Amino acid sequence: MDNQFPYNLASTLRLSNEDDRPEDDSAKKSILDPDDSSTRTLLRPQSTASQRNGSYLEPEPVIDEPEYALEEGHNLLRMRRKRSGTSTRYSSGSPSLSTFGGQYAVGRGGWWRQQMLVDRSFRFMAALMTVFALIMISICAAYFSDFINRANKNSTSVGGKTGESCKTMEGRNVAIHLLINIAATMILGMSNTYQQLVTSLKADEIRWVLSKRGDSRVGTNSPLAINHKKVGKTKAWLAWLLLISTSLPIHFLANSVIGPSFYVTPPRWPSYNASRVDSQSEMSDGSTIGDSYEDFGCWSAFRSGQYHFAQDLIYLSDDYYEADVPITFSSVSVTYDTKNCSRYVNDTTTAVSTTELITVNPDDEENYQTYGIGNCTVGESVGCIIGGNEEQTCRLNVRMQAAIILAGCLTIKAVYMVLINFIARGRTKAHCLTFGDVIVASALDPDLRIQNECMVNAGDGYRHLVGHTCHKHCKDPEPSITGDTIGHCQKCKKWNTVDKAADLPHPAIAIKYKKSLISNLGSTAVTQMIILMFCSICMLGISLFIAVAMGSMASDYKYVCANLNSPYADDYDISIDDCQRGLKAYLNENFGTFGGFNSSVALATLAPDSLSSEIAAFSISNGAQLLYSLLYLLLIYNITLISMEHDWGKFEEERKRPRCTLVRGRVFDQSYLLQLPKMILYPMMFFSSLMHWLLGQAISTRESIWADASFKVEHSQYTVVYAAYPIWMSTVCMLTMTGGCWWAFTYTREGFIPQMYGSIRACCASTTDLDDFPREGVMWGDLGISGKFRHAGFSASSIGKIIPAELYCGRGNLDSNAGGKSDADRVHDYPKEKIS
Repeated sequence: MDNQFPYNLASTLRLSNEDDRPEDDSAKKSILDPDDSSTRTLLRPQSTASQRNGSYLEPEPVIDEPEYALEEGHNLLRMRRKRSGTSTRYSSGSPSLSTFGGQYAVGRGGWWRQQMLVDRSFRFMAALMTVFALIMISICAAYFSDFINRANKNSTSVGGKTGESCKTMEGRNVAIHLLINIAATMILGMSNTYQQLVTSLKADEIRWVLSKRGDSRVGTNSPLAINHKKVGKTKAWLAWLLLISTSLPIHFLANSVIGPSFYVTPPRWPSYNASRVDSQSEMSDGSTIGDSYEDFGCWSAFRSGQYHFAQDLIYLSDDYYEADVPITFSSVSVTYDTKNCSRYVNDTTTAVSTTELITVNPDDEENYQTYGIGNCTVGESVGCIIGGNEEQTCRLNVRMQAAIILAGCLTIKAVYMVLINFIARGRTKAHCLTFGDVIVASALDPDLRIQNECMVNAGDGYRHLVGHTCHKHCKDPEPSITGDTIGHCQKCKKWNTVDKAADLPHPAIAIKYKKSLISNLGSTAVTQMIILMFCSICMLGISLFIAVAMGSMASDYKYVCANLNSPYADDYDISIDDCQRGLKAYLNENFGTFGGFNSSVALATLAPDSLSSEIAAFSISNGAQLLYSLLYLLLIYNITLISMEHDWGKFEEERKRPRCTLVRGRVFDQSYLLQLPKMILYPMMFFSSLMHWLLGQAISTRESIWADASFKVEHSQYTVVYAAYPIWMSTVCMLTMTGGCWWAFTYTREGFIPQMYGSIRACCASTTDLDDFPREGVMWGDLGISGKFRHAGFSASSIGKIIPAELYCGRGNLDSNAGGKSDADRVHDYPKEKIS
């Protein structure tokens, strides 16, 4: 973004001292009459069109080009072209005078009103990113005290002290995550825009890139374009890595930063049932103690009169693990042996009961640890019956590990964007973000124009000018001058100097039908389709597996419920209660509904009270979304190329103002919305947000928290869950996206204007006659004949229609040009530093 002083447009004009210079009738006839000097004779010797004497290598008379006049008015540079003739093939009407000053735009003072729309876009993104960063910082600050004083140091999940109804929280959770996914999509889109600013070439690098590499793309967000820069590669790579490294956590943590969890509290005020034990598990009244081994809560209720959760989760009652969804119990009944345990009932504190852990040595079993005193042990002499199921309660949590990382990433992005906008103030714009910028830069600086390739499609081969220094391998006395032949040891590249933008003649036939996008992308398209097809097939296979399993379970359900008295009904895990609840409720219980923490089915549980389990939960919840984001970037890349090609093709049909960010003025279209028009951008962002949300509902992790605030104990455990409906819906969206990419790859455009697909070379080859930008815009078409070939390109004045099957090349010097130099002379005269 260094200051630059671009080539003044006035220097590209041929100034005339005589406004009424007589016109050359022969020149006018040669330009306007296609049959006077047809290029078809170069293709078909039997053509009925007349031809001139001379061969391909002989120079043709130079045709007088249209003259230009320069006028000054209202301190703005105004240009007009004087036409040398009229024809029915040429568009009628005269474009209005230009109000373009021929200079690149410079960043102005002020914050908003005086800025170009592109600057407003960048500043709005920086401001919005700052707002998101402040929101995350505020959330972290609000929960920081709870995070520092949390009871469970092996978890970063913090929230309120009490829970609330899970049913009322379900809708709020869905809305929160939908908003989070929308915000995440906007953040990633803004970050991609600033990445495009990093990867884009500067106007003064275009000629070097064309000479060195032949071509490069404009308007895309490919990091490989950084290697095409002449200077500042390291700085650009560091900036790109900074933006990428701060974007990955957003992909990875956005759906996990805020979410609900099941909130389980211990029962209060236990009741006691004293009885004499006749055996190890049966009381004198026939009741049983039950399987209460290693249950600290039962021992705590027996010893202190209060049921508390243990410091270690392994000493939690099995009743809390038996159900897929944790249950909150309201009552506990303590049964104990009067012989061994009467003197220990409710006679100490909970803190003392935690120290009463002993090792039991059964005769025929392995040793195990449990709570007890002497012969009074929990599970043997003391047992508890937990009951009184309460309504499920949930708590909205903030995962501080994810929140702090996100706050840091958003802050870094916001600071970077604000600095970029601050530095840009008062500096000349240099980055080419759209193909309109390349057109303007090429029109301002004649050195950027590619001569003699006006009809060459992007992706086609282009001629190289090769200078060769003879060495010991050279055996052929006649070297290959242009590099089109390899006979003179051209394989030794270190002895060559190559210029891939030397303006060598490259005639091409005017053909209306173009190749598809997949032909232009080549192997890149194949890689994209392999990844897309693999992901689509995997998701389709999972969806079909769930559908088949659901159908099989529904069939078993109908059979069992219709034959409850059959002896075979016991072979199925279907109870009478299941039949009474109905088929829909039964399937929802086994396959989930629309996802979320309260409508999903458990797959597996992770280790409790572990930070590594928390990280694994984040990975599982966001892994599919991270993969989708990569696929979405591929789709955006293809759609961007198609959008540019569509806009490019319209220049052949009507006059349009180029969409630019380098210059300001009414003669340019200043709309700039992340490269894509809003009719495409907004639906794509909505689709991306919906897909991220569906994937977050399809497979996720559900947190369960056992909290005992009075005892300052809290345990956390994550469970991997899934839901059928979001899986099916996301599969449909994925197939739709794959189909959209297939359509994108097969996109073709009809028209004579060459294919562009973001090619800088194609843009520069179309501006050889473009010297002005009127208010009505510019148009691409036939510009007459020059020498042996016709010429086409952009023009501010009237243009003609392309003649099918004619050879088009350009107005550049062909072979032995007017200067009398051949290609061999040009090789030796060309500065070595420009082509090496």
